[in-house]
Amino acid sequence: MNMFKKFNGEWCVVSNDPTGSTVIVTKRNGTRSTVVLGERVAPGIYRIAPAARPAAAAAEAVGDLSRIVAMFDRARQHLRMPAIVLDGFRVNIAGERAREPGSLTITSVDAGYGGRRTWLGRVTLAGTFEPGRGAPADLGARLRAFAADPAGVAAEFGRLHGKCCFCRRALTDERSTAVGYGPDCAENFGLAWGSRDAAPSLPRSAPVAPLDLGPARGTALSRARAATRTYLAEQAAAVQAGQPIEDEPFECDGTPDTPRYANDGRY
Repeated sequence: MNMFKKFNGEWCVVSNDPTGSTVIVTKRNGTRSTVVLGERVAPGIYRIAPAARPAAAAAEAVGDLSRIVAMFDRARQHLRMPAIVLDGFRVNIAGERAREPGSLTITSVDAGYGGRRTWLGRVTLAGTFEPGRGAPADLGARLRAFAADPAGVAAEFGRLHGKCCFCRRALTDERSTAVGYGPDCAENFGLAWGSRDAAPSLPRSAPVAPLDLGPARGTALSRARAATRTYLAEQAAAVQAGQPIEDEPFECDGTPDTPRYANDGRY
């Protein structure tokens, strides 16, 4: 049976198979690992060969980046680190220390362990997408669509998901949900948004007369409060008209222990 063994401070595999063989090693806890036997360091003991990294996909043409670059050039006048988040990938401009400054860096949307995003590739200034090893197979096609119509793809993302691809905030204004991004991001990235006066005006409904529900309207205390408001309004109108004010006797409205005029501290 194949098993792990420490040899000269290094974990190796004890096996009867030759170098280059792929073997299954059973651990003490019962789990299994598949490894490739590397260099033989002692009779029946082999180093573990490094796992082969999957080959990166071939580079492919994306197209003219001038409109995307123009959007970022405009945004960098207002934002320190502008980025655009679309379906399954994030785009930003490579900095001065990058292998090709000014190219498009393509990463995963969310950061993983340690706050780092997965690098999916780059789009060179010549418009060639150089995919990373973890890039989805259809990422090149999505980047081509984005390069062909940056504003349209950004707007479609916002309308589809209900949030802006530039700031990732939810769109709540009717005009923003119709356009696909908000006015601030439109200004930052140099996109059209429309006039603030363009929002449709909703028809105003006619005033509704209060419905007389009689004694069934609210609780006894609510009816007392309503009566108090009516009484105070009548008194104020009398004062304005110069009429003398006469105090009314304390009465009940027919409900036990409920005064006609109640002041519970809210008036």
